[in-house]
Amino acid sequence: MPWVRVDDRFPSHRKVALLSDRAFRLYVSALCWCSENLTEGRILDRELPLVAPRMRGAKRAAADLEEVGLWDRIADGWMVHDYLEYNPDRARVKAEREANAARQKAYRDRKRAEREAKKAAEEEAARNGDRNAPRNGVTGGPSSTGNDASATRTRHDDDSYAAVTCAENQRESQVSGIRNAVSNGTPSRPVLPSPSEKEKEVSQLATRARTEAPSRIGDQPRIPDASQPLIDALTAAGMIVGWDLAAGEWLLIESLINRCGISALVVSARGSWEGARQQPRSGRYFLPAWRQIPGTPAAQPQHLPEAVGGSVTHLAAARGQKPATSDLRTQQALDVGRRLQAAADAQNRENQ
Repeated sequence: MPWVRVDDRFPSHRKVALLSDRAFRLYVSALCWCSENLTEGRILDRELPLVAPRMRGAKRAAADLEEVGLWDRIADGWMVHDYLEYNPDRARVKAEREANAARQKAYRDRKRAEREAKKAAEEEAARNGDRNAPRNGVTGGPSSTGNDASATRTRHDDDSYAAVTCAENQRESQVSGIRNAVSNGTPSRPVLPSPSEKEKEVSQLATRARTEAPSRIGDQPRIPDASQPLIDALTAAGMIVGWDLAAGEWLLIESLINRCGISALVVSARGSWEGARQQPRSGRYFLPAWRQIPGTPAAQPQHLPEAVGGSVTHLAAARGQKPATSDLRTQQALDVGRRLQAAADAQNRENQ
């Protein structure tokens, strides 16, 4: 493949800097066309449309190149100025092409000869292996064992079985004692692979699961006495769910009972129950709706844990007067504190 050589300062040359874009494109296209067709820089008049086939005004651009001295006018066309000073002539390009073709042919012949030699060596090795196979496999040599019925025992006259089997073994030149499991010794017991650490761990977990006592089934959740009336009302209404809740959740339910009342909570739970896509399984399902129920301002706690004792004093308002908001908040804070203390005391008694 020939190449076109252009000086890296060509665009800034005084002859080129003032050229139009069309003339510059025609000049570069002409260099490539001359190199491809080995014209040594010569462009005929009738060949000008072939140099830039999609260019309009090619003749005007050629005149501009001729005017600045990049093209020299000849009898039947133009000659690119100093073309052969920067690019090889026709003879040199052809010589290089022939040399490249000869070099590629020599490379292909050498690779072909190497492949043929390798193939011949492999075939020779295969033939040598066939000739040497009997000495590496089971041979038909004599054996000193008298009761051996195989072809390798000592042959006697008129022993047709030995002769036949010996001939068969010699024809099977590829018989291998290891590959075909031919052995006269006592078969050895196969060695089982040792279990990995992961398998040992799984085995230990399975053994532990079998030996340990099964977990208790049917334990009922511990429902505080203050929340038991609500649970009974929900159960009587047909809303049967699980009540395995945490201590904080029971305190929340108790505060909701004191704030809203059991009837309001049952009505809200009925709406949540009927609007559920699937039947709820836990009492936690009702808590978000219960939180949004507005409470009764004068609601009083219905029950306090027994651990609180009898020294509870409620802030009662005067007859005919509405209790102040600060008094209600103070009373609620005291009730929550007592319930938390009662729950903590009950937990301590269970731990003891």
